[in-house]
Amino acid sequence: MLFLSCHLPYPPISGGRRRELELIRRIGADFDVHLVVVSKTPSEDIANVDALRLFCSDVEVFSAEEVRARGTRAQLPLAVARHRCPAATRRIAQLLACGRVDLVHVEGFYLIQHVPEWSTVPLLLVEQNVEYELERQTAVAAGAHDLETLDVSARTRTAEQASWRRATLLGAITREDRETILEAVPEADVRVIPDGADHVHAAQERPAAAAPEHPGGPLLVFVGNFAYAPNVDAAVYLCESILPRIHERLPDVHVWLVGNAPPRELCSLESSRVWVTGTVPDVVPYTKLAEVVVCPLRIGGGIKVKTIEALSCGKALVTTPIGAQGLPPAARAALVIAGEASAFAEATLHVLLDPERRHALERDARRAAGSLPTWDDAAGALGCTYDELARSRGGLHVARAGGSA
Repeated sequence: MLFLSCHLPYPPISGGRRRELELIRRIGADFDVHLVVVSKTPSEDIANVDALRLFCSDVEVFSAEEVRARGTRAQLPLAVARHRCPAATRRIAQLLACGRVDLVHVEGFYLIQHVPEWSTVPLLLVEQNVEYELERQTAVAAGAHDLETLDVSARTRTAEQASWRRATLLGAITREDRETILEAVPEADVRVIPDGADHVHAAQERPAAAAPEHPGGPLLVFVGNFAYAPNVDAAVYLCESILPRIHERLPDVHVWLVGNAPPRELCSLESSRVWVTGTVPDVVPYTKLAEVVVCPLRIGGGIKVKTIEALSCGKALVTTPIGAQGLPPAARAALVIAGEASAFAEATLHVLLDPERRHALERDARRAAGSLPTWDDAAGALGCTYDELARSRGGLHVARAGGSA
């Protein structure tokens, strides 16, 4: 099985990496996984290749080309242009031509450019987000409605929907994203392959990673991969539009922005009440220290691993409707959901100032976490999809522990 990714899924410093790591470490027991990475951080990914060789038959990392501001590539959707790599394209064509690949798994439509059109190997395309929806939300959050912005989004929509039509099967993380895909391409065959939640429990069983002391005043924690623009937007929105409203009534509130690769605009927000941590070995100790976990996302799709992790840690969580996407009703009922900055600030204050309400939310979170899928559930759904694709080509059926696929 040829698995194409835009990053090496180790260390799991983002929701996407966490998902791919948890799935690959499970499916690698039953499937011969050849991982090909088109990386925007190749030196870091190459340094960590050995971690994936525990689960994969082979791992290859290729460097994505730098995006050029002008020329023909400027007319490509940005997600496609950011993942161009002729060397990876040639290597994938070589692997497919040798006839030993039974199926191809592509994580993200922008990587399908590397799979040659002549290939007859069954193709599973998994969409962790609907990318053109992210672009539309980004434009709305920025207040942009100009023709150029709409044209960029239209190019992405055209390319993404074309990739959906090309795939043998499609995977979505949530039922909402599945419906979005089917509205655009009704003939598509789309399966839900969820995220799991139990990696947090596994982390809690290990010796606790060192965490800083609680700052004393009420603590809000936002966890995110800050190499991902929607998380940066959420952190800036929190600090500039929400936090001042909270400080009017609770001036001693602290905010920790926990996650890797914070850009300069985020670091500039640091103050005596705002800490930008940078990369940490484990986000769980930081999450557990929070009075309230906040997730003020304005842009997003799929399901948010940070939201699942907060529930699994038994934390009171205030989020936007975007942050609550993809969760089942029982889990959504354990959240406080607020949209606009003033409503988000008021909801957060209510939880901070009412200990009984906060403790009730914590109990609800722990209860809701128990109803979420596990990574074994997710890997089982993915494995069944692989089996179906392999059978369609005359390949072998794989029976896994726990029953027939």
